[in-house]
Amino acid sequence: MTPSDTPTIPQHDDLDGVAPPAARQGFVGHGAAWQELTEAYAGGRMHHAWLLQGEAGIGKATVAFAMARHILGAGQDGQAVARQIAGGGHPGLLHLARPPVERGTGFRTQITVDEIRRLTHFFQTTAGLGWRIAIIDPADDMNRSAANALLKMLEEPPARSLFLITNHRPGRILPTIRSRCRVLRFAELTPDEIARQLAEDVPDSTQDARQAAAASAGGSLRTALQHLMSGGLEVSETTRRLVAMPAPDWTAIMALGDAVTLKGREAAYTLMAQAAFRAVADEAQALAMAGDLVRAERLAAFWQAEDARWREAEAFNLDRKQVLLTFFNGLAEARADSAAFH
Repeated sequence: MTPSDTPTIPQHDDLDGVAPPAARQGFVGHGAAWQELTEAYAGGRMHHAWLLQGEAGIGKATVAFAMARHILGAGQDGQAVARQIAGGGHPGLLHLARPPVERGTGFRTQITVDEIRRLTHFFQTTAGLGWRIAIIDPADDMNRSAANALLKMLEEPPARSLFLITNHRPGRILPTIRSRCRVLRFAELTPDEIARQLAEDVPDSTQDARQAAAASAGGSLRTALQHLMSGGLEVSETTRRLVAMPAPDWTAIMALGDAVTLKGREAAYTLMAQAAFRAVADEAQALAMAGDLVRAERLAAFWQAEDARWREAEAFNLDRKQVLLTFFNGLAEARADSAAFH
């Protein structure tokens, strides 16, 4: 079976023409993480909850689904189990992510408490099946009520239950949830690893294009795919150039905002946001390494505040262009404040 042979349930972060994590039959990198998971299972030391932490798009969910196939397929027809999991029809697995909106098309901006409550029914109705696995992907998308409901389940987990919880940013998850999980950290993929996977996922692309996309992806396969398939490389490079400028170029920033907020350009907007935040994080890290802790801390505080503001803007569907303009204005102010302390 190949991933494309099996229909899958649409998810909010699907990429057209690319197999989603549930349908992938392998993964690139993350050998140490996989070994830790499989050895714990083989040795009868499987913790009931694992927190898979790492940057977005590096393959955490893919590893989670691979582990589900590994456990649920033990002693079974592995191909049949893989088809059930890919299609969302295996009774021993529940995948929780942002649900579709009730009317129209698209998905909600958060994982709600109603989604987490589905776990209660799932564990009650599958009590005699053996292992039951819940994949929460990612925990970053849970609102406060959902996070508290999950915490209660982690405190008193059902027998032979396994929670595989992906997490992009440690600061976006309750410390009490983290304390009840075994943390498994995922490193960013290397450009060579990404390029090899791109050759499989986008076979009609050129080697030069794959290498360029891999080199600019910041360790994220998903970002590389977006760079390769949707012209996202230009958006990311423009964003990083604008962030690096000592003073805002408002004409260029307005043009970028116009380009990424057009209808149908949601992927470009996401890439722009990722590039902007990564550029600020890289700048803060470089300042810290150079011993300039004041400016590093100012930029880190700006990053945290903007991260919360962008999430709120997404939740309430605020004007995206204004969000971008406010970001660059705030960045200029953060840099000015830092300079005032020198």
